[in-house]
Amino acid sequence: MAWIWMVLAAGAVLLWAISLGRIFSSAAPSCVPLSPQFMPPLRGDRRTRNVMLVVAHPDDESMFFAPTILFLKSKGHNIHILCMSRGNADGLGDTRKEELYHACETLKIPHEQVEVLDHPKLQDGFHEKWDHELVSELVMEHVQLWVIDMPLLTGAIFDGILDCDI
Repeated sequence: MAWIWMVLAAGAVLLWAISLGRIFSSAAPSCVPLSPQFMPPLRGDRRTRNVMLVVAHPDDESMFFAPTILFLKSKGHNIHILCMSRGNADGLGDTRKEELYHACETLKIPHEQVEVLDHPKLQDGFHEKWDHELVSELVMEHVQLWVIDMPLLTGAIFDGILDCDI
């Protein structure tokens, strides 16, 4: 009976070795461009953009977007963060707001380029539903206020309540 296990183990090792060999011997995947362009080129003389990251609540900027923020900052882009709620579901809204400001300090985003909203219709919580029109309105307001070239947001950031329709 032990010989069956040895044959299975040898087969698994052989399959692993063949797969690894194929990975190392194949060329780079053709679906990935050799020089990906993260953002289309700017018009005119400008070299940097005003980028606004829209997050649902404090800590999303760090948990999901720190690498993106650091990349954009390294290229000289001007980052703004619009946080749609204080994250007060557990009564820690003030603490979470302060933590967001500290995280942004660490990420070298000036305090005046960070806004945390506390709208009565945009409260944090599993059973809270946000009004798509209101979210769109507030995002557009800040796009104009901060003269944003590139807003970054996804439906997933809003815990499934927004279907990328901004």
